[in-house]
Order: sequence, then structure tokens, then C-alpha cells
Amino acid sequence: MTLLKYAITFMLGIIAMIFIAYMIQTHPQITTQSKIVFISGSTFDMDVTVIVTEDTAYAAQYVRDNLDSTVTSKDFDARAVTFGPVEGKPIIIWLSDAEDKGVVAHELLHAMLYKLHWAGMELTSETEEAFAYELQYLTNQFYNQINKIQ
Repeated sequence: MTLLKYAITFMLGIIAMIFIAYMIQTHPQITTQSKIVFISGSTFDMDVTVIVTEDTAYAAQYVRDNLDSTVTSKDFDARAVTFGPVEGKPIIIWLSDAEDKGVVAHELLHAMLYKLHWAGMELTSETEEAFAYELQYLTNQFYNQINKIQ
């Protein structure tokens, strides 16, 4: 009877290890330290997703799965990158970290430009306020959410 208990425990252990390996393989975010911020569209109905992680392989896979299947790890040879909308899918910003506020502002500017160009707006003296408002919105939403995550 004791041998049967050991055999069952061993089998359950093997099953658990296979399950954990499968989960890590199919959901790499389990072992990857990352933060994801979802900024819903405001006046302009285009969402922005910000992924903050040093794991460029995970970031590349995230962008491939959610926006652009042609993205490679070489596209992440920087501290941050913004990927514009494809077929109405949300803009994705990748940041290696969120510590440098200048880099965050730089990428949010790219996202704002993608978003407003997607909406058919060009930056002129007449549209300047809409561009400034959108940048303000994206910045506030990002920092409000990232501060809650940390």
C-alpha cells in the first residue's frame, strides 16, 4: 500500500512538472518580469498598450501576437520602441524600463502622432491643441496606471 502511495505521488509530481513546463512555454509572462499598461482611447478611439520589460524576446512575441507578425527581436535594439497601428489594432509601446521620464515622453509622443494621424489629423496651428491634449491624456493615463502597478 505504501508503494502505491509513492507511485501515485510520483505520477502526480510528473504531471505537475509537465503542466508547469507547458504553462511557461505557452505563457512566458509567468516567468518574465513585466508590466503592461492599457490606455483606452479617449476622444480618438485608438487604444495604446505599453509593455515595460527588459525581456526583448517576450516583448517581440507580445507585439507579434497582438499587432504585427513581422516584428523580430532586432526591432528591439533600443531602450524603447513604438509600433504604430496595423489594421485598427492598438498602438504598442515597448519600454525596457519606465525610469527615464524623457524616454517615456518620447515614446508617448510617437504614440500620439500615430493616433492622430490614424484619425486623419495633421499637426497644424489649428490642430495643435488636440495634439497637446492627447499627449497630456496619454501621459496622465500611463503614470496613473504604472504608479498603481509598482
